[in-house]
Amino acid sequence: MNLKNSENLWVLGLFLGIIGLVSALILAVVSNLVAGPIEQAELRNTNQALRQILPPFDNQPSEKRVEFTSPNGWPVSFMAAVKDGKVVAVAAEAANPQGYAGNIQALIGLETDGAIRAVLITKQNETPGLGANICQRKVQKTIFTLFDKPAEGLAPNKILDQFDGKKASPDANWQVKKDGGEIDFISGATVTSRAVTLLVSEIDRTYLLNRDKIMQELTPAGGK
Repeated sequence: MNLKNSENLWVLGLFLGIIGLVSALILAVVSNLVAGPIEQAELRNTNQALRQILPPFDNQPSEKRVEFTSPNGWPVSFMAAVKDGKVVAVAAEAANPQGYAGNIQALIGLETDGAIRAVLITKQNETPGLGANICQRKVQKTIFTLFDKPAEGLAPNKILDQFDGKKASPDANWQVKKDGGEIDFISGATVTSRAVTLLVSEIDRTYLLNRDKIMQELTPAGGK
């Protein structure tokens, strides 16, 4: 068969179409096969993070989520840490699309009164050495601590740790000092500093504005 003849172009097109269809089917099958393990890995990461930002609990917080919309229109999901049938703390998760390099996602532990327990940035693409320093929790190794056992709990981060114990105002977001607020920031990474500050503030505000409904929906039946 001479494929150079125009009448055979249809044959070639059909052949390429079949190859494309088979490739698409293979990709779909592979995607379905890996979707489960990826979802399970993400769930394990979430559960590990929850143990770092919440007090001891005997439930599985990630199994039940309730979602509310923040004042800026962002979805915020809430999970409860339950101990002996009582909600002892709440975890909240949301993302701010206004990071320097896109979405910054945070998982925050909250006391039931809205005071912040801990802030953990779970996803970000900020500039290494600048904005990423605001988001990452890393233990700095020295020759004196090289062989030390890993410390329990969250690694320190002076920007994220400054939110611990604070409670946002339901009426206004926090601001960094450069904008007249009280939140410390990193020079050269102001955009990331603003984004993280706004995200933490927005999550806490959403909880405070909807606290009664959140507690009602997350409290287990027969709980307190």
